[in-house]
Amino acid sequence: MGSVVLKRMKIERALVYFLFITACVCSVILIWRQCATQKQFRIKDFLKELAKQSQPRNNHGIEFLNEPYIQFRNKHCIMTDATSKNKAEPPSWAMVTLVKSAARDIERRKFLRRMWASLTKVDRNNFYTVFVIGKPNDTLQDTIQEEIRLHHDILQMSTPEDYQINGLKTLAGMKWASENLPSNYYYSTLDDDMWIDMLYVKELIDQYKGVVVEKEWPEFPIICMFGTGFNEPNRDKNFKNHVSKEQYPWPYWPAFCFGGMYTTSVSVIKQLWELSTISRPLLYNANDVWITGLLRDQLEMPDEMLIRPKEHAAKHYR
Repeated sequence: MGSVVLKRMKIERALVYFLFITACVCSVILIWRQCATQKQFRIKDFLKELAKQSQPRNNHGIEFLNEPYIQFRNKHCIMTDATSKNKAEPPSWAMVTLVKSAARDIERRKFLRRMWASLTKVDRNNFYTVFVIGKPNDTLQDTIQEEIRLHHDILQMSTPEDYQINGLKTLAGMKWASENLPSNYYYSTLDDDMWIDMLYVKELIDQYKGVVVEKEWPEFPIICMFGTGFNEPNRDKNFKNHVSKEQYPWPYWPAFCFGGMYTTSVSVIKQLWELSTISRPLLYNANDVWITGLLRDQLEMPDEMLIRPKEHAAKHYR
C-alpha cells in the first residue's frame, strides 16, 4: 500500500514539474510576442506622432538653377536576338537615373557618360541619366554652364555645395521626377562612384513587373540594388551620418535600402516626396533610412516589397 502511495506522489510531483515548466515556456513565448509586437508598432507610433506635428508643406528649400532636357537617344544600345527581330516596336518602359554628384567632379561625370551612362537603350527599354549637383563657386559655374550646353543632363540646385546637401540632392531628384516624369516611368537614385550592371537592372525590373501582377501589389516595389540594412542608428557625433535621440529615439531602424542605388516607380517616388513635405525635416544626413525606411513605412508599403536581389546590380568602382 505504501509503495502505491509513494508511486502516486512521484507521478503527481512529476506532473507539477511538467506544468510548471510548461507555464514558464508559455510565459516566455507570450512576453517575446508582446515585445515583438511593441517593436513592430513603435515605429508606426513614432510616424503617427510625426504626422501630428506636421507643418505646412515643406519643399526643403529646394530650388533649381538649371534643369535637364531629356530626349530619346539611341546612340548606344544593348539588344538581344529577340529584340533585334522587332526593331520597329515601340519602347516597353523607361527609367531615369538621378546621380548625386559634386559640382566640381566634372571629370567623373565625363567618365560615367563614356561608361554605363552611355547606354540609353537595353532591349526595347529607354534609359536616361541625370546628374544632380549643387551650386559651386562663381568661377566654376561658367564651366558648369558649358557642360550643361553640351550634355543637357544636369539638374542643378541653388544650394551651395557641401556634404550636408547630399541628402537634399536625393530629395531634389524626387521633386524634379515628381513634377516632370510620367508615373509609369521607373526611377533610380545612386551615387556617382557606383558601377551599374544595366542588363541586370533591366532583368530585375522585368521580373518584378511580373511579381506585381502575380501578387496584385498596388505599386511597384523598391528594389535595393546595393543591398538592404536593418541596424542601429549611429549615435557617434564624430560621424557625419550620426543621428541623435532627439531626431530618432528608437534603438533600431526599420528595414531600408542602402543609398548606393535603389529603384522604384515614379508613382511611388511621388508619394514618398509628398510625405517628405508634410513631415518635419528629419534625417537629411541619413536620407536612405528616412526615405526607404520611415517614409516607406508611413506609406504602409510592407517589408516584402523592399526587394534585396541575390546579387548587387550596383557596385563601387573606386
